[in-house]
Amino acid sequence: MALALNLPNLFYVYMAYTQLPTKWVYLLIGIEQFGYGLGTAAYSMYFVYLAKEKYKTSHFAISTGIMALGMMLPGLVSGYIQQVLGYQLFFALTFLLTIPGMLTLLFIR
Repeated sequence: MALALNLPNLFYVYMAYTQLPTKWVYLLIGIEQFGYGLGTAAYSMYFVYLAKEKYKTSHFAISTGIMALGMMLPGLVSGYIQQVLGYQLFFALTFLLTIPGMLTLLFIR
């Protein structure tokens, strides 16, 4: 599921370096969104698994909020970074930044 969430970022790198016809752009973005949905659902279910029995709802709500913050904060600066780097380097950087998160999978039981 983590691969489904992160590997489609390569589509954006590919699209930044090539000028695809619109129908292919729609297809690649659709696949990316599907992978994003699968990965986010798996991440949420992992939070449910980790939540302790006594305060399960509170733990899940707090961890979901932290997850949302992890998506919101990079979004605040992404436009500025894209303007400085350009689309090609920006999307390459976003893919490279998924590697540390993927490496943490080695430590999850």
